[in-house]
Amino acid sequence: MSMTKCGFCGIYPKCLQNWASTRGFIAVYAVLGTVQAMAFIYVVVCLTTLEKRFKIPTQTIGIILSGNEISQILSIVLIYYGGSGHRPRWISVGVALSSLSCFVLALPHAIYGPGQDALSLTMEYLNASLVENSGSNNGNNNKDSLVCSLQSNNKNNNKDSLLDHEQCNQTQLDDTSVVPRLIVFFSQFILGIGTTLYYVLGQPYIDDNTKKKNTPMLLGITFAFRTIGPALGFVLGYLCLNLYVDPSLHPVIEKTDPRWLGAWWLGWIILGAALALLAVLLAMFPQELKKSKSSSESPNGQALNEMEMPLQVQLNASTSVSTSETREEKPTIKDFLISTKRILSNEMLMFNMFSVVFYVLSTLPFMNFIAKYLEIQFQMSPGGGTIITGPLTLFGMVLGFLISGAIIGKYKPAPRTLLFWNVMVGLCFFFGQIWIMFLTCETGGIQGIDFDSMQVNLTAPCNAACNCGNVKFSPVCHEASKTTFFSACHAGCRAVVNETTFSDCSCVTHLVEPPASGPNFWLANDHVTAGPCKHDCFSPYLLFSVVTMLMNIFGCSGRIGNVLINYRCVEMRDKSLALGFSLLVVSLFALIPGPIVFGAIMDSTCMVWDISCNSRGNCWVYHRDDFRFYVNVAAAALCLVGVFFDMRVCFLSKGIDLYGDEEEEEVAEPNDQPSSHLST
Repeated sequence: MSMTKCGFCGIYPKCLQNWASTRGFIAVYAVLGTVQAMAFIYVVVCLTTLEKRFKIPTQTIGIILSGNEISQILSIVLIYYGGSGHRPRWISVGVALSSLSCFVLALPHAIYGPGQDALSLTMEYLNASLVENSGSNNGNNNKDSLVCSLQSNNKNNNKDSLLDHEQCNQTQLDDTSVVPRLIVFFSQFILGIGTTLYYVLGQPYIDDNTKKKNTPMLLGITFAFRTIGPALGFVLGYLCLNLYVDPSLHPVIEKTDPRWLGAWWLGWIILGAALALLAVLLAMFPQELKKSKSSSESPNGQALNEMEMPLQVQLNASTSVSTSETREEKPTIKDFLISTKRILSNEMLMFNMFSVVFYVLSTLPFMNFIAKYLEIQFQMSPGGGTIITGPLTLFGMVLGFLISGAIIGKYKPAPRTLLFWNVMVGLCFFFGQIWIMFLTCETGGIQGIDFDSMQVNLTAPCNAACNCGNVKFSPVCHEASKTTFFSACHAGCRAVVNETTFSDCSCVTHLVEPPASGPNFWLANDHVTAGPCKHDCFSPYLLFSVVTMLMNIFGCSGRIGNVLINYRCVEMRDKSLALGFSLLVVSLFALIPGPIVFGAIMDSTCMVWDISCNSRGNCWVYHRDDFRFYVNVAAAALCLVGVFFDMRVCFLSKGIDLYGDEEEEEVAEPNDQPSSHLST
């Protein structure tokens, strides 16, 4: 039958039929999970780069990311029909949409290019105002000047104002345009459809085509592969962001400079091509997988798929039919509404969903904004910071999934024992978040910004006559005193040595006691270099990475129990729809509002904003301590709420059949007795 043959469009090559098995599907499905997870993490790694490139506040980034979850909510009816049809092909459609979303996400670079700010920091396009004294009346825009200008009058200021407005219309308007934001939102929207179909149709397909006692281990394998994906996503992000946004150009700043823009668009082309290939492979799988000979026949020769009726649907108190029969029936809106009512009235399912909601909320700042967190707290670059923390954290997740899957599959702990462990996991996660609240690195401040009083006053007697009011954030460092200035202009520098070094700086002479003589006099007393001062933050950064790894070992060890509850506390006919509603609830109450709320929390700690075309863009300087305190306290409080929901699920779990033992007992009945499950 074509329902169990590998191929599509009526073509079923004999060489492909050996792949029409659980093993074959697991192999392709696991690789797919890896690539999709790479795409998710690649978004996370690129977020700060997108913020800087298109001048987007963090809260707006959270709104853009919600496109993924909005489409998942709108896909709930699609899930219901897909669960009753050819599931591998529905999943294939979703993967094709995911591939399309990757190519769409690379469009802003194709349309707008690297941007004027990025070009002005390269040897090829270095702005003349960066290497000429802005005091000369050469028509250059003082706003773009970095060095101190002592010649200015109202006439020139008015002229500069008109020039600024004209330049805004020509170059900066594209950077602050709403179009790139809409493109990214649309890409996330169509990506969400693919992710939804992958999750809510793929896992039930595995569960329906294997023995129930094998489900925990198979889920552990798929979760583990999906968790390996982010590690590869971090590596891909590191490699791409280490290239300049236009790899053919030669930047004059280092990768640790906050103005550095990596080649964020490159990874999307690679991921889109990989997903397109996997979409074709998935479309070839049959509607139902063939049983192996050892498992498809009972000891007396009767076909197991005839004896074993695990997918029975109770239509009423006296009538039941097999799932293979119900799949042939066309679902109706009335059936959908009835199924929805059954799901919403399932107390255990609803409490289990909301326990996951609060767990996800508590992890969101470290899922979506980990690159930003590391950049602010430990002075790491967007790609470099995640290259260690990402794989270590995900290694902990893999261990948690594999160990818990193996233990659950082998020892089959009682439902209450398994779910009580979730309560303990939540408490461990809560205390872990309190702990990392105290992990940071003293990276020094910026001259003129008082983090204690939250006051910003960049004008000092040494630079009062330099006309630095319109100079954008371009940090420079006085190495001898480890003092960072907002710009070379704010350091009072009047001369340019080269592209990255400024001299004759009036605001640095009092910071250190110069040597009486010798070649170090000028170096210690007179010059600054581009970029903020560097500090050794590796030890606290590594400790943070290890702690988050341990937290994820515990955190992920409880997730398989949550998934099993979603499978077992509902009727078999409602399985796909229940998973769809679980995803809907998590999206509606966690994944949509979470990034927006945490983005607003982070923005509330901003002290210096980028202002382009009279509109607020991305944040350049955060209050580091407030940022860390607000984010971690909010996350810990949400985690604690999730613990209370887990306690309720544990209480309600008595008597639930998590491992399909009752089904196996029914299958083991003699041939003269199994007919009690079937109606004629």
